[in-house]
Amino acid sequence: MTGTEGRVAAPAAAGVRERSAADRISITVPPRYCPLPSAVHPDAARLNARAAAWLNGYGLCRDGAQRVRMTGNDVGGFYGRIMPRSPAGRLQLAVDWCALMFAFDDLHCDEGPASMRAGDFAGFAARLLRVLEAPGTVPGGAADPFLAAADDLAARCRARGTPVQVRRMVDGHRAWFLGVLWEFGCRLRDRTPSLDDYAHMRQHTAAGTATMSWTEIVDGAEVPGAERDSPAVRALNELAFTTAAFDDDLFSYGKERWLAARGPHPPRCRLNLVDVLAAEQGLGLEAALAAAVDLCNRLTLRFVQLRDRVLPRAGAPLRLHLDHLSHLIRGNIEWGLRAGRYTDPDGRHPGAVTTTGSFTPAAPRAGAPPPIPSIAWWWDRF
Repeated sequence: MTGTEGRVAAPAAAGVRERSAADRISITVPPRYCPLPSAVHPDAARLNARAAAWLNGYGLCRDGAQRVRMTGNDVGGFYGRIMPRSPAGRLQLAVDWCALMFAFDDLHCDEGPASMRAGDFAGFAARLLRVLEAPGTVPGGAADPFLAAADDLAARCRARGTPVQVRRMVDGHRAWFLGVLWEFGCRLRDRTPSLDDYAHMRQHTAAGTATMSWTEIVDGAEVPGAERDSPAVRALNELAFTTAAFDDDLFSYGKERWLAARGPHPPRCRLNLVDVLAAEQGLGLEAALAAAVDLCNRLTLRFVQLRDRVLPRAGAPLRLHLDHLSHLIRGNIEWGLRAGRYTDPDGRHPGAVTTTGSFTPAAPRAGAPPPIPSIAWWWDRF
């Protein structure tokens, strides 16, 4: 599949090409092993339009580059690939959350002026978390468009979700914000983290639990704690979140290089799997790209093996949850290679980055876990 058409393409030689002082960047990702289901919600475009109207109603992303970027995020396509058969009316809640949180991520976590001010982020994140915990409790919250929109989401969540589902949603955001604060620490030290630290933190910095917490609310089915908190299911969640986040690193790599080429001082801290592998293992760019894809392929194989072991004993809500995780891994790749979020890095340069990927039916080697201690437990004999 290509970054502009979303089709499965013939495998091409992996690599990175930069033209005209990095005015345009082309990334070719080695083939991904991903024998998981692929589908798109039939109402994805309508879900997108409604999310945009909802976000604009709070004064957010109405004009200019911010509106271009919001539209290019294709939030209906993203969540519509995770839950392609869900009723559109219920799914809209999760899609609206995606629209708001992509904007939050861009302005407060990764690229905006607050992206180097940990104190500003911590204060805002604390207020946002409190809104999600208890809508209407933050003084002056209605005056901040982000908090006002989050307040609406929190109220809708409580109207549809069980107390356990609401708690899981809030806990997911708490884990996300902790992960972002860890990223701030890396940036402030201007040091690329170790692979071992990056591997277990990436699921949190990518908001894995927060993202998937909405699926139970949309389904209306609560996964029992005895199943959800079992070691095997915990491992499956971490595998899915981490694999999707590492894939994000692959299709956002061109965007990151494009933005870095325009910064006044290239940072030594790089928060991307490709760069982490290159720094730790002394690899060139193409070798690091290949090593990153190999790791993603091995994680995908382990997810499939463990999921197939758990499914026969799973209750109906857990089976739904595992289906959503399966769609997340494949759908995230298909979405990310097409999303304007990555092909138009700043909302002003459409087509500046092209990322091409392909799928392979060839499974990677099985056996021992990769030499990353923090995630080796995913290979335990549960």
